[in-house]
Amino acid sequence: MNLRTAKTIFFKELLDTLRDKRTLIAMLGVPVVLYPALFIFGAQAMVVQQDTLVKTPSRVVVQASDPQVVQWISGMPMIQLAEAKFPSESMFAGEIDAIIVAQGNTSAMLQLGTPAKIDIQYDATEPASREAQRRLSKGLEKHFERLLNERIAARGLPADFALPLKIGSKDIAPPAKSTGTILGMILPMIMVVMLGVGAFYPAIDITAGEKERGTFETLLSTPTTKLEIVFGKFLTIFLLSLLTGVLNLASLTLTFAFQLTQIQDSIGAFEIHLPAATVALIFLLMAPLAFFISAAMMSIAVLARNFKEAQNFVTPFFAVIMFPSMFASLPGVKLTAAMQLAPIANVALLFKDLMTGKSDVQSVFVVLVSTAVYAVLALLFAAWVFQREEVILSEDRGIPLTLRRSEFTPEPAPSMGLALFLFALVFILIFYLGTYVQSQNAISGTLITQWGIILAPTVVILWFVRVDIVRALSLRLPSFGASVATLLMALAWVVLILQISIWQNRVLPMPEEMARQMEELLQLDNPDVSIVLILFAFALSPAICEDALCRGALFSGLRRRMPDWVAVLAVAALFGLLHMVVYRVLTTAISGAVLGYIVWRSRSLYASIAAHFINNAVALLASTGQLPQSVGVLWTDERYQKSGLPVPALLGALAVFGAGVVLMEWTARRNRAA
Repeated sequence: MNLRTAKTIFFKELLDTLRDKRTLIAMLGVPVVLYPALFIFGAQAMVVQQDTLVKTPSRVVVQASDPQVVQWISGMPMIQLAEAKFPSESMFAGEIDAIIVAQGNTSAMLQLGTPAKIDIQYDATEPASREAQRRLSKGLEKHFERLLNERIAARGLPADFALPLKIGSKDIAPPAKSTGTILGMILPMIMVVMLGVGAFYPAIDITAGEKERGTFETLLSTPTTKLEIVFGKFLTIFLLSLLTGVLNLASLTLTFAFQLTQIQDSIGAFEIHLPAATVALIFLLMAPLAFFISAAMMSIAVLARNFKEAQNFVTPFFAVIMFPSMFASLPGVKLTAAMQLAPIANVALLFKDLMTGKSDVQSVFVVLVSTAVYAVLALLFAAWVFQREEVILSEDRGIPLTLRRSEFTPEPAPSMGLALFLFALVFILIFYLGTYVQSQNAISGTLITQWGIILAPTVVILWFVRVDIVRALSLRLPSFGASVATLLMALAWVVLILQISIWQNRVLPMPEEMARQMEELLQLDNPDVSIVLILFAFALSPAICEDALCRGALFSGLRRRMPDWVAVLAVAALFGLLHMVVYRVLTTAISGAVLGYIVWRSRSLYASIAAHFINNAVALLASTGQLPQSVGVLWTDERYQKSGLPVPALLGALAVFGAGVVLMEWTARRNRAA
């Protein structure tokens, strides 16, 4: 690669991008102008609103037979007595702010030495009503203290007789840590979003935008390599993303600090204490994160045919990068050893620790290295995508406007967009319909979900758009060698995935109540339910229907735009999400990767269905006690659930699984040679 050529492309793309007003607005207008304006005018509006609320008397209706209560309430500052025929309705209509309800004769009860009950009714959703409740509580508290002191004095007791304990609390956290905690919860999420905003438009414009303008072909015809082109374009996106993130972070921090100085009297002491080394580390962390986000966005955008399609492709990526940063901002989430390797979340958590002075050299090193690795992998993937002419020069037809089946072009597999649409449609149907029917009856609900919600839309849509269903779903019998390899891998995998589940339970155990509810829902202990029906509903049906969607339509669509091994991993991740239980996502995704590998190398969906069925069936038979004792003990013995499976069993399973992989690879090479 000629770096001088890449540099020329970089400056050319940078100049073209900076000429665009939208880019300048996103980079400079938002952080430099918008943040101060929003904070200043927002704070002033809050002050005006609060001042108005403080100066406005609270309208209160008193429901009491004792005039003493009315006298107490009327004597409170900023309280105005009101009348209402229907007080509750009047309060919800905004005509009054609170209601005082005194039960019984208050004066008589106080003379007898018994407590008198007074209720304050208010609307917590209305600021004026909350302020009325605060005023009334404060006023009644004064009468409470006066009456208590009178009772104690009447009995000749010391003034503090009714105070057996004096409980105090004091916040000893330094102001810098308190302020850093607030900033550490807010700024990382904004930082991630702004890095994405900075990369969003340039990533789309210099990839899909060039396709739409027809200038990509001209660039490819020049004596430059594709690697030089992708590197020059990537540097442009990366620089703009980093500048946008830095400007936003700096502007937001300064604006926030300025506003704190304006309201210091009402919030108490605050302090922002960031040593120069901490500031340097924060900005250093932004570089690999911007690197990763820029490369990922460019890789996604180049898959699109035009600017509009690229927007549709890249926009969901914001949700992907937002979730880890939002998760990191939750109270109690810490930068553990495992979280140090979690993309995006690790940077957000380290950012939070840096703001509160709790970071250490080891965590900084691991986060920087892991984020840099993810960034390099994303760039390598982007470079690989740019090497594929079918992606760069894609001119696939869109969906016919008439939606007539005869106008669709016959295809051997769905497009990536159609495959993702299928998955999204099924996901939504399961969420809104499948979970409901399964909650009513697990067996019938599962059958409806699998055959009616997952398989039926997949087959019908593929047929309607004239996709070759046999080729798209890989509906061919596996060879003898692939069949034997699948059997070996499947039998070994039921043991290996059990060990993986044991490891996961140590980190993220499923609540016992949830596990019990799932067992009851599946009716595994119901003697009236046939084991054959259980296997058909919970083992065979998911194997057929889920594999047709994921390892069939989704895999064949994704592999048209990405490497086969990447498609296998992407489908595995989506397969895990399809099950919608956080305690099963990881193990299901790992199993999905194994099933995807089987389809990829055997070129047969039937092989994946068989392996999927074996895995489900063994787990169900173990749960119902149908397996031989020598095998079933692996699932039922509590010792293994705590300490892990016996080493001989694991080594044997690994050996059998490895033999299956070797046989599968040998068979795949033989099939290619034939």
